[in-house]
Amino acid sequence: MTVPVVDPEIQSLLDTADTGIFPVHGLAAVLADPQRYALLRALPDTPVDGRVTVRDLHIPGPAGQLRLRVYRPRTTEDLPVILYVHGGAFTYGSPESEEARSLRYARDIHAVVVSVDYRLAPEHPFPAAADDAYAALTWIAGNPAELGADPARIAVAGGSAGGNIAASTALRARDQGGPHLLFQSLTYPGLDGSLTSASAQELTDTPVLNRGALELAVRHYAQDSHTDPYAFPLHATDLGGLPPAYIAVAEIDPLRDEGRAYAARLSAAGVTTELVQVPGAVHGFDLLFPHARISEHNLTDQTRALRRALHP
Repeated sequence: MTVPVVDPEIQSLLDTADTGIFPVHGLAAVLADPQRYALLRALPDTPVDGRVTVRDLHIPGPAGQLRLRVYRPRTTEDLPVILYVHGGAFTYGSPESEEARSLRYARDIHAVVVSVDYRLAPEHPFPAAADDAYAALTWIAGNPAELGADPARIAVAGGSAGGNIAASTALRARDQGGPHLLFQSLTYPGLDGSLTSASAQELTDTPVLNRGALELAVRHYAQDSHTDPYAFPLHATDLGGLPPAYIAVAEIDPLRDEGRAYAARLSAAGVTTELVQVPGAVHGFDLLFPHARISEHNLTDQTRALRRALHP
């Protein structure tokens, strides 16, 4: 297989990136060394948007207090809610690490965004993160007045590991008669722990996320649960009855084909699904380089899909 060409603007940014803590070229080495990936858990400097209020809530979780970071436009009206699940190979990240995304969603979609600070692997392997996200969803649906929210308009969203957990949350809500979801937005999600897709086998040395990093992330998170559908939703036998979906995949990403496969299976099960493959994009392109042309275009796509679903 010939590896597609990285978008020239993204390639230039990769070549000149001040990687700081985040290793745009060496995530596998970091995930193999707990002392190094611990650095990725440090809270970053976070952006500010005066049009959006930000506060932390602590709710009862499966293992004690669970932190939710809430982003709300400055309005008194009841708004739809997006449960947002950050990425980070299941092992790092926080609501603050993707604060710019949450602020943008809150502002541009005109919604309350609730970002869940779920437990991280390998100290807390599956089902810890999935349990935390589902606990956040049930709390949101049961406590709309705390958020100034409309409990009839809830969506889930996330990227990478967060896309996995968002998809798992939607499955679980369907299976367990949980809160009704209007929509799910999954950006380059990791949905198949078997790592047998064509892209996972052929795109082995890609920027940001390569085969080695992917194997370590799956091992840290899933351990012996690779075929559990709540760990990796592509293994669910039935995808009928799930909420409509927007799925974006990056062309040069080992996770590309499992996102495509999930979209195809959702569509086959009668779920309205929009699949977007971003040409020349690498994993995490829109988070690492949000001002790049293809990033801005896809971020606009994400907000458009969520806004249309939540403001019918």
